[in-house]
Amino acid sequence: MKLFIMGATGRTGRLITEQALSREHAVTAMVRAPGALAPKEGLRVVVGDPSRAADLGASVLSDQDVVISCLGQRTRKDATLLEDAAVATLRAMAHAGVRRYLVLSQGLLFPSKNPILALLRLILARHVADSIAMERLVSASGTDWTIVRPPRLLEGGVRRGYRIEVGARPNGPWAMQRVDLAAFLLHEAETGDHVRKIVGVTSV
Repeated sequence: MKLFIMGATGRTGRLITEQALSREHAVTAMVRAPGALAPKEGLRVVVGDPSRAADLGASVLSDQDVVISCLGQRTRKDATLLEDAAVATLRAMAHAGVRRYLVLSQGLLFPSKNPILALLRLILARHVADSIAMERLVSASGTDWTIVRPPRLLEGGVRRGYRIEVGARPNGPWAMQRVDLAAFLLHEAETGDHVRKIVGVTSV
């Protein structure tokens, strides 16, 4: 399978890239800076801005089976990164004839009466607004999309496995290891089990 990964230098994106290569998929990774990823067999690195449709031309996306977005805001300059990247990616996918689109969102978008989660939505208001705008664009598109909403993500732990719920936050902890999230995203790319669905995911 040919996977195009945006955000491949991020904490989740690196894990998906590693897992995909270990399963002998061909990976094209879009990065903003040359040399951001070390050369590996099966890995093609493309330098570009995911929010610029011109950087996602047919020569970049042609023959790809799945586009996976693991983008996330890093600074205030990224306030509309997810929305802008969705606009550019959807346009480029249409031109290249690529249909499968997996995007990483966030579990805070699920309704909840938990006061802690309400406080987090206020603290992360910029991130939440960008995720909402991105999801609206993706879900209204004609692509075979899947939107994945994880909880708080943890670093460096061992795999524990994951559980999912379509259209809702699954019962379980409000945190999960990034390595498990990457495993689910890769599994979804391989199987296409939840096309045109919003999927909540957490640890077992």
